[in-house]
Amino acid sequence: MKRTYFKANFNIARKSRKNILLMVALVLFMVLFVLVVETQNLGDNYRQWQSYHDSLEINISYFDSNSLHKKEYKETYYNLNNQEACIAGLQNGEVFSAPQTYLENSIDLFQTMLKGYRNNYLGASTLNVPPKYQLHQRLVTYKYLYRHHIPAAMNSKSSVTYLIYILNFVAVFIFFYVLLISSDVWMIKLDHDTILRNIPYRVEDEVKGKILINLVLVLIPVLIGLIGAYLFAGFRNGFRSLNYPNVFYFNKIRAIPVWLDCVYFLLYTAVLVIFVTSLTLFLNQLTKNVYLSIFIGIALYVLSYASNQLSKFIVWLPSEYLNVNNVLNGTVASKTGFAGLNLVTGAVILLIWSLISVAGFRYLINKGGTLR
Repeated sequence: MKRTYFKANFNIARKSRKNILLMVALVLFMVLFVLVVETQNLGDNYRQWQSYHDSLEINISYFDSNSLHKKEYKETYYNLNNQEACIAGLQNGEVFSAPQTYLENSIDLFQTMLKGYRNNYLGASTLNVPPKYQLHQRLVTYKYLYRHHIPAAMNSKSSVTYLIYILNFVAVFIFFYVLLISSDVWMIKLDHDTILRNIPYRVEDEVKGKILINLVLVLIPVLIGLIGAYLFAGFRNGFRSLNYPNVFYFNKIRAIPVWLDCVYFLLYTAVLVIFVTSLTLFLNQLTKNVYLSIFIGIALYVLSYASNQLSKFIVWLPSEYLNVNNVLNGTVASKTGFAGLNLVTGAVILLIWSLISVAGFRYLINKGGTLR
């Protein structure tokens, strides 16, 4: 790679008003969103359990003597009553006075809720029960807390719980940030042709240089945002250990320390940057239009919200792996029914499509005769 060409491109990218605005906005959002979490009580476990308990009582009241003559309805009725008994044991003070007992009762509750899916909660049509995969995620988290004697956090305000909250939140939308950073990745060359005109380069220089530049423009602000979020929330609401668990999926759902989850998130985001940069190089050259390149990128992301049936047929497309949170927590594997779809699989597929995009970019460059 020509160092002169790389430095010229990097100086243009880091001085771009768009890039500066995006980086500052991302960091400020990640750090300051804890104020919204505090005021709106987002991630408040007490309120969530109270809401579910109210739904539970309403559905228990639906059952009468006639419906209980049917075995399936009776099974649901007994399950709901067992759940109510478990929730009754989760008294507010118990999480502080006897954290292990609280965790044990929580594990019993999640297991009871999962048993209710054996007959799909027949007769409790309005019960606001979480999906099975979410219950499995909560179950492995609480089992991790129980094994490691870590008290459960009842809100998302402390340093580590807010870090988990913002990590999961940003992981859903980080693709859009990368897409906006990369959207004019090739148009810069056209806009600053007088600066780059007399600097010799190859397609390899262009691709490697743009990827390295975008890795810096994405990973550095994200890392600063994660550290800032942990510290700012900690100073406001208290610090907790980074060994607190978050959900992670490889070949099955498990819980891992949040610091390790952050490492996996950054590594996978780096692969995402490689893919999006390669894609926008190709789209910029193909369409000669930044906004059309962004639109195509968004359309690709939206495809990841296709129905479960359709998702099974598009697992080889990059769409399913653009929502980082869904890849890391096992939603993609659960949605498609393919247990092998984890971060490694997602990274390999994105890298394959990166090579395809680069090949398309090289073809268009050579066809247009603009290579110097």
